[in-house]
Amino acid sequence: MNYAVIDIETRIDKALVKEVYESGSSISDDEAYENARQRILEESSGRTDFFPVPFHIPVSIVIGQVNETMEMTNITVLGEEQRDFSPRTLTTLFWERLERFKGALVSFNGRGFDLPVLELQALKYGLSLRRYFDPLSGCRHRYSDSGHFDLMDFLTNYGAFFIKGGLNVLCKMVGLPGKEKVKGGDVQGLWEKGSFDQIHRYCRKDVIQTYFLFLRVELLRGKIDQVIYETSFKKSQPFMDELMTGY
Repeated sequence: MNYAVIDIETRIDKALVKEVYESGSSISDDEAYENARQRILEESSGRTDFFPVPFHIPVSIVIGQVNETMEMTNITVLGEEQRDFSPRTLTTLFWERLERFKGALVSFNGRGFDLPVLELQALKYGLSLRRYFDPLSGCRHRYSDSGHFDLMDFLTNYGAFFIKGGLNVLCKMVGLPGKEKVKGGDVQGLWEKGSFDQIHRYCRKDVIQTYFLFLRVELLRGKIDQVIYETSFKKSQPFMDELMTGY
């Protein structure tokens, strides 16, 4: 089977925040965003300022291709060829690609965040995702890996326990670098500063780390043996070399 390892980075749709929380107000989108962020902080007792999924807009989508021998062969930053990273273009490119793809998605918390964001963006832009929503595709079957294998969902026994630190702690645990200078919470600020290349590099590295964690998980659950694991790891060494370089 072929696999597509996916990850997205997002910013907040401040205009939508204003429309929902401050409709008719004369305040700016930025002010509405900050007011809502403060409310989220207060409601969570200062634990998080993470906005609900509908307010997230993709600013970077990266897909890593993995072949039948479990080797990562290519990574694509969507929109790079067109030099167009608008939400509509990114959303359209992702779903057009997925509708043609014959294989399984691999993600880390893709079921809880990445795919819901992109599903809602498809709803916003009027896209039709016939294959994705077909029950036979398996993409939305939580307990099957035939269409989508969410590593976080699997490793937490489908929500039986919580891994504080998520991808970062698991990567560090198995010898990968994990998060370094940039973290997901930095993306909004990076986007506002125009540091788009830095966001794409960060997203790309998350895809690489997800791939190498995926290899380890497949070894863990007996889907591949030690020989295949080591061979796939060695053949994918250029991506490990990229991962070990700084941001």
